[in-house]
Amino acid sequence: MKKQKMWMLAAILTCGLGTVLTACSDKDGKADKQESAQQADASYAIEVEPGLTMPVNNLETRIKTLTNYDKSVVTALQSIDGVTDVKPYDMIAATFNESLNQFFGKTAYYFNFKQLVDHNDPSKGYFKQQCIITVAGKDRPTVVATCGYALTGADQPYTNSIDQINLPILVQVLNANSLYVEHRYHGWSLPEGWTNRWNYLDAKQQADDLHAIVTAIKKSGVVGKDNKWLSTGVSKDGATTIHYAYYHPNDMDAYVPFCSPFNLSLEDVRPYNYICSPEALGSRYEKVKTAFRTFFGDKKLQADIIAYLKKINASYAERTDEYIRLFLMNKMLRNHFQKMSFVPYTKWESWIPEPGDNIVKYINYIFSDSNTRYSSDTQGEYERRTINDEENLDSISAEYETRAAGGTKQRFFAYEIQCLKQLGIGAIACDWVKEYLTEAEQKELFIRYDPAKFGVSYDGGAFVRSLLEGMKQSDCHICFVYGMQDPWTANRIPDEYLGRNSFVLTIKDGLHNDYIDTWNFSERNVLFQWLQGLGFDF
Repeated sequence: MKKQKMWMLAAILTCGLGTVLTACSDKDGKADKQESAQQADASYAIEVEPGLTMPVNNLETRIKTLTNYDKSVVTALQSIDGVTDVKPYDMIAATFNESLNQFFGKTAYYFNFKQLVDHNDPSKGYFKQQCIITVAGKDRPTVVATCGYALTGADQPYTNSIDQINLPILVQVLNANSLYVEHRYHGWSLPEGWTNRWNYLDAKQQADDLHAIVTAIKKSGVVGKDNKWLSTGVSKDGATTIHYAYYHPNDMDAYVPFCSPFNLSLEDVRPYNYICSPEALGSRYEKVKTAFRTFFGDKKLQADIIAYLKKINASYAERTDEYIRLFLMNKMLRNHFQKMSFVPYTKWESWIPEPGDNIVKYINYIFSDSNTRYSSDTQGEYERRTINDEENLDSISAEYETRAAGGTKQRFFAYEIQCLKQLGIGAIACDWVKEYLTEAEQKELFIRYDPAKFGVSYDGGAFVRSLLEGMKQSDCHICFVYGMQDPWTANRIPDEYLGRNSFVLTIKDGLHNDYIDTWNFSERNVLFQWLQGLGFDF
């Protein structure tokens, strides 16, 4: 279909921008390694249902088991009914933020937990749920990383590398033990195996998973059961924190979800409208708005950019002007969203083009994303740090369309399915550029979703509404953290739904992360004093 072909070709168009972008060697190398890993795995082609094949779980076999470790931790884990495959290993890296990283060379313990497929019906059987625990001491608090995805944040098992797992920064701040639980249906925690059936994928089932594991860990003595417990996560991980607090409010002493949205509809347009709002952009608002409206509204500017791209890249020469125009609009919107999510304003505000600027400045801004090395970094020239996988960037558009056509032939990400069932999705539908687009162009650019294509149905927002009401009635101690620059702050919890022991901490220059070390003193102090008041020590 036309839309599918447009966005799936994005990688081809991006990879040949000559002097504007660097080569796609990083991306190509990753693809080659992935293909080699699949080919080397002789059982990768086992068919589990018509048109669907599965790899083997070689995650466990790639863990280099240690000989020097705390044997009491292993003994305590092995004493838990249902715990298997306990393996101590060296953790190479623990967070994206290396300035706070204290875990290089620390010991972590991988294990599987025998989990109910359906907590409402034990007769449905069990599955293995992957977990990791680190032990700072029985006198230290324990932080539960309420993961919303696979352990490594990827659902391609042949690329998983748990020695580089990313633990919450609060683990380091509190010098805490940590427990990391893979979200059901992600990675290798698969209640229905390697299939495209999603019967037991919902927030309550995962919250019950966490409750079962936490209860078992507390009883085992692996960590101090009478010390303080806290759960936390960022984005979908943070949403899982909130779901856990909703269904099991007495499990934790504190809950700290970062950047967690409450989507009020299947296609919630607020995040994409927020990225060009005075609230998010502050003094940069007029400049960003002008840049978008100039590009979207100036046909001559678009024509000049398209002609330039066709001149330097043969892939563009094979496409129609209208195709490239919509592609560039999509790219500009998505990459502005990425910059707002992950890159401080100061890195890219000088890149924002103004009327009269040359076309290269517009091209650089359109294609610059969160992986771009900007002039304020070590190099002055425009250079991509890595080339993003365009198929991943467009996973809620092209891949949806591809996999829906004629029935699903691949096992796609469980995150999107849960969004289609009960959490909702942040949709591209920007009111601030609609006036420059025809109705047909809006249909091409602003993706729409049909859950029925994937064998699921949306609950109409029932779960999120009940979740909000639950937060309002909850006595849980919850600190909701949002960053002013982060697009998902548009979907923060409304004040009227805050429980008596919960509050919102808004970080002035905050992004879509939990990087506490980038906050100012007063912002950090609010969180730290709150935790100290609940009995957490530092």
